[in-house]
Amino acid sequence: MPGQEHVTADTPTMPHGPSGTTASSDAGPQPFDWLDHPAVTGLIALLAALVFVLARWVTWAHHSLGRFIVVGRHFATPAQLPRGIPVNPKYGNDGQFFYRLALNPLNFHHTAYGITMDRPYRFMRVGYPLLTWVADFGQHLPAPLMLVTINIVAVGAIGYLGGIFARDGGRHALAGLLLPAYFGLITSLARDTAEPLAAACLLGGLLAVRRRRPALAAFLLAFGALTRETVMVAVAAIAVVRVTGIFRGRQRPGRDDLPWVVPAVVFAGWEVVVKAATGSWPLLSDSGRNAGAPFVAPLKALGHNASHINLHHFDQYDVWFLELAILCLFAAVALLSLRSTSAPAHERLAFVLYLIEICVLTPTTWFSLGGDLRSFIEVYLMAVIVLLGTPRRSLPARALPWLAACTLPALIVVTQIRVTSA
Repeated sequence: MPGQEHVTADTPTMPHGPSGTTASSDAGPQPFDWLDHPAVTGLIALLAALVFVLARWVTWAHHSLGRFIVVGRHFATPAQLPRGIPVNPKYGNDGQFFYRLALNPLNFHHTAYGITMDRPYRFMRVGYPLLTWVADFGQHLPAPLMLVTINIVAVGAIGYLGGIFARDGGRHALAGLLLPAYFGLITSLARDTAEPLAAACLLGGLLAVRRRRPALAAFLLAFGALTRETVMVAVAAIAVVRVTGIFRGRQRPGRDDLPWVVPAVVFAGWEVVVKAATGSWPLLSDSGRNAGAPFVAPLKALGHNASHINLHHFDQYDVWFLELAILCLFAAVALLSLRSTSAPAHERLAFVLYLIEICVLTPTTWFSLGGDLRSFIEVYLMAVIVLLGTPRRSLPARALPWLAACTLPALIVVTQIRVTSA
């Protein structure tokens, strides 16, 4: 087929074993070779997510999965809510809007099922609710269970894909556990938000591009874009690399363009559908809250939060600085690795674009102390992918164990907080 007759420098080839991972060069079997498999990393990530959810369900949620949704009184009419859904006395969290869409993804009314949408852009993120609606056959009663279950499975999928990325980089599969080890995913598990599913689709799509499976990549990236619009940043990176290669004569148009053409068409098409139903373009309806002048928001957030640090006890401001320091550390080392990594050009470009993206976000996102930087998850994921592709003897590669150790304090603190609080 056109576009598939040769492999370009932007898409490095790698030896693959039967499972699609890098073939081992060991002379013989080792005692713990069974750990060096993506299925093991996937199972570890899935079990960790399941244990966390069960702990939260038993303690803070008091055996009610409906509490994971965190429906706030400000956006809810309690008498109209489905049975068994408790109401938080505060504003609630994003999970309440995903739950509302999961009851009927095509209901575009401003208020339905006792929940009022705050802004039209909520209808843009239909992937997670749509999958929930399909999984529970459109029934309202199992929706809270399905929302939690999908996120647990998504974290397991991230672990599995992480194992493959690690093997592709010539590392032990367990190194791939860095991908699901992002503290923001804990908060997503705790509050039924879409980051785990979107991340799984993004990683799966990128891996499918590496494996030259354009149809699968197109599907995963398109569904990921409908789950969380930031997946389109990676799609844009793929488009830039492909179009540049075509103009330079190194590539030809063909099936390899599906991973950026199909998501772009699907995303634009859904924007038109929501515009027709609500009267507003969802992508533009929240631009004033979520985008602004470059670097203004992070600098304001740093100044504001620094002024609230209490040296006498460890509080939410300290957690925020710890999380930001870890994210910056991963990003800085990944930036230093851009020339040495084996990650394809579009993955390196996506990492840079995601860094630019978070620098233009407004204080609404940067000042969120309770979100554990879950909105910045793509920066972390792409940084880890870049680092996993660095030569084993390079300085960034040797820094990987230390970077992994740095994530542990934040993971422990965030887990403790989310098990016992909203």
